[in-house]
Amino acid sequence: MSDLTVEIVRSAFEALGSGDRDRMLEFWDENVRFEIPGNHVQSGWHEGLDAFLGFLGTVGELSGGSYKAENLTITVNPEDGYSVDVNTNWALRAGAPEDSTSPYHLLDVTAMHLLRWENGRIVEGRGVILGDGPSTSALWWSPIGPDGRRAA
Repeated sequence: MSDLTVEIVRSAFEALGSGDRDRMLEFWDENVRFEIPGNHVQSGWHEGLDAFLGFLGTVGELSGGSYKAENLTITVNPEDGYSVDVNTNWALRAGAPEDSTSPYHLLDVTAMHLLRWENGRIVEGRGVILGDGPSTSALWWSPIGPDGRRAA
């Protein structure tokens, strides 16, 4: 994968966010495996592009479309076919008060993706959440709200 560059990694994430499956398949293998970190219902391996897109759809639904990721940096190892990107991720749970700072409502974490590339496409990805992010993430994904009631 000697042609792997920072620009290609950026393009892969832009394609993922485009909603255009043909564009996604330029960078993401149809059989990609992606591991979501944590100990919540969405954590674990998502096998195949459709399963990974299903996860992203769930994030969008639960956040009421508020999910945002801002890239901080990308490094690449073209010889071995790996890239690492660091991002801030932010989402407010759908229906939560806009000014809520409760971790049941607000996801605000720094995360990394370790991506393995073959033949110009991502074949495997692993997410990592830094700091206390795994706890924060688990609360955000929790079906229990800050008042102890079941959330949607």
